[in-house]
Amino acid sequence: MIHFIFFCTLLITIILHELGHLTAGLLCKVKVEAFSIGFFKPYIHKMWKGIDWRLTPWLIGGYCKFGGETDKSENGLLAQPYHKKLFIVLAGVVVNLIIAVICYLINYKSISLGLQIDWITIKAMFTSDYDSIVNIFLLHKPNLFLWQLSVMNIFCCVTNLFPFWPGLDGSYIFLPLMEPIWKENYVKYLNRITKIGFWSLMIAQAIFIAWIFLK
Repeated sequence: MIHFIFFCTLLITIILHELGHLTAGLLCKVKVEAFSIGFFKPYIHKMWKGIDWRLTPWLIGGYCKFGGETDKSENGLLAQPYHKKLFIVLAGVVVNLIIAVICYLINYKSISLGLQIDWITIKAMFTSDYDSIVNIFLLHKPNLFLWQLSVMNIFCCVTNLFPFWPGLDGSYIFLPLMEPIWKENYVKYLNRITKIGFWSLMIAQAIFIAWIFLK
């Protein structure tokens, strides 16, 4: 049961995160080419409102594909001023943070207590300190679904802000600042870095999921 809830909250977290990027992109009038839940070749996709909506086999992640990600085409992402790029990049993690706060207020009536409990939970995931999780349920009796949803959203929010892992949102906060340095090579270097970051992220996700279920 807990594994089923884990995947449900993970999927909801991914969808909400990518919808944040999508909404911000549309508000900035950037062309959105695709919205995908999962990676690799989609087995279900549907064109609607000019966007290719995709569902793929590897559901541990997702992306919102904008026009002009590999060149500076008109209405494309790379052609936007920095403040618009920043708004689009941060929209996903802001949505995750809002969802986590809502879960805290419903479960604990306290944001600070919710953050503390999620921090204990995330530490327990990596240290196998299951007594801490048992104590959380004995003391605070949180709703299981909302508890996992808040953990998933705050974890997604924090990890996506890692600045030095290409492919995560945090890297796109400073990568545009490299354009004056890389000049005409900026797009080429950006595409290479993004590709490396994507595949390293896929490997890290596979290892993490296997570790969660096999430990």
